[in-house]
Amino acid sequence: MFKTAFITILGLPNAGKSTFLNAVLGEDLVITNPKAQTTRHRIKGILNDKDYQLVFSDTPGIIKESAYRLQDAMMGAVNESLDDADVVLLILDGQFPKIEEFEAYKDKITCPLVIAMNKVDLVQDQEKLQADIDRVKEYFGTELIFAVSAKENFNVSGIIGALVNLAPEHPAFYDTESISDENVRFLVSEMIREQILTQFKKEIPYSVEVSVTEYNEKEKLDEIYATIFVERDSQKGIMLGKGGAAIKNLGIASRKRIEDFIKKKIFLSLSIKVKKDWRTDDQQLQYFGYIKK
Repeated sequence: MFKTAFITILGLPNAGKSTFLNAVLGEDLVITNPKAQTTRHRIKGILNDKDYQLVFSDTPGIIKESAYRLQDAMMGAVNESLDDADVVLLILDGQFPKIEEFEAYKDKITCPLVIAMNKVDLVQDQEKLQADIDRVKEYFGTELIFAVSAKENFNVSGIIGALVNLAPEHPAFYDTESISDENVRFLVSEMIREQILTQFKKEIPYSVEVSVTEYNEKEKLDEIYATIFVERDSQKGIMLGKGGAAIKNLGIASRKRIEDFIKKKIFLSLSIKVKKDWRTDDQQLQYFGYIKK
């Protein structure tokens, strides 16, 4: 009896959705960062076992009010992922559950719901944690609530067990050797953006998009050419840095991250271009894959 399920990971920004998915897969597939809005796309991660295949969709953190069209598109990806889910996995910050933020989504979840109270390694008051768990149970009407720490890999297996129990019998939808349906170009572009989130402050991380324009696989060294798009000339100057120091440091960090993931040496070339106000332009958002054609 083989089981397969599509599982949508839902949560607020910084609840630990991407960290949880990486813990499940045992791979740093999706990018993580303390900054909000790290995840912009719906990204699938695939957990394979001899008895099951769980297809997770990591989604952008829920935003109540969008500030620009990019955020509208991100919330569209969240809603789309709920439409075809067999199970929804709700990740809550165990320190601050903020369940009232999900009022608009309660009626949208029509499939079984599993809840992870994440970051319990940071919770000092265990009585408060238990009270919060009881409150969450009552609010969502489910007994499937687990105290977990994705960062410490605590009780992640408990969540997996619950998801497998809820999964319907069905053959695998994807190659059982795959951990994602995303192509390497996309994953590499995300890894470069992850380093931008780490190295730059203020508006830069939110104004940036990364596109891999060329990826040449070679025997000894893969060649990767990527373009970083910003909205302003001033942002381009900040990203270049004095004497090109900032873009050089970004290249070094990005290259290491990519090499660790693909297990191969690479040559990485980064360039910067200005696409004015791309986050509010439907045509540009379509070009970057946020809006379907």
